[in-house]
Order: sequence, then structure tokens, then C-alpha cells
Amino acid sequence: MHPGGTVVAIDGHDELRWWTWAGFRANATLTATIGDLADPTQRPDDTSIRLRAGVDRPGWLTATSDAADRICLPEIDEKALHGLKFSVALPRRLAEATLAARLADVPSARAVLAEPVRFVHWHR
Repeated sequence: MHPGGTVVAIDGHDELRWWTWAGFRANATLTATIGDLADPTQRPDDTSIRLRAGVDRPGWLTATSDAADRICLPEIDEKALHGLKFSVALPRRLAEATLAARLADVPSARAVLAEPVRFVHWHR
């Protein structure tokens, strides 16, 4: 942990994890916002976001320098759409936008992006 910000931990197997401790909704918003930096096979959780292999500090800084100004809403999966009350009565785009807005935590995502990020190497 880093008391003055967040941590990107790189383990001995080249797995990168961004420890935000921001909560699921903020991490889902951050995952959508950082796009290609996030591992596309992972799902965000309450504590961290798995990053794709090869992300380094200079690439991170370049890719996230304006991220707070371009926050993206989380992607919605098919099961969530079917679980939305009255989803059959809504146009698909409206249903997706409704769920994405409910799932997002934009203020927390912006707060996390404003914090410094420390890159650390560790071995498990």
C-alpha cells in the first residue's frame, strides 16, 4: 500500500495489478476509462484492476495524463441488460446507458486518477 496514492504492483510473473482500493463501481469506471491498459479478460473488483502485460510507467503516464477529462462509463454485459426491469420496453441503447450510469462512480474515479501512482516490483 501507498498512503499518498495508488500502487501498480508488478509481480515476478509479469502480472500487473493497479491497487486503487476505490470500490467496485469506481474500478468499473476506471477500467472503462483506461481502455487498452486494462486486461480485457479481467473483471474489476473492490480493490484492484488487472492491467495488460507490458504496461510501464512512461506508457501509463502518457495514457492516463488526460483520463480524468475523458471518464467513460462501464460496459454492460448481456445478463445485466436482461435483469433490468422493463428492459424489453426500452431501446437497447437507453437500457445500456441507464445501467452504465447506475454502475458508474465518476467522482471516485476522478479522485483516484488525481492521486499519484507508484510502480513497485514484488515477488510472491
